[in-house]
Amino acid sequence: MTPRASFVVFVAVSVAVAAVRAQTPDLDAEFAAAQPPTAESLWTLVPWRHSLTEALAEAKRDHKPIYLFVNDGDVESGRC
Repeated sequence: MTPRASFVVFVAVSVAVAAVRAQTPDLDAEFAAAQPPTAESLWTLVPWRHSLTEALAEAKRDHKPIYLFVNDGDVESGRC
């Protein structure tokens, strides 16, 4: 293949890649748009405890109830 033909192939591939990228959706933007409004996410501001022992001691000290939440997923990302 001649240098000119190689250059033409390179330009053609570059243009094709740019066209495909222009049509590819921005998944991060779509995920962000699908998230609930902040008012519906206020539960994330609750001071969660990772240790049940720590939570029990704090509840006993402050005379407050415990809400036990068990999850098998990634709560922060919303993809649980």
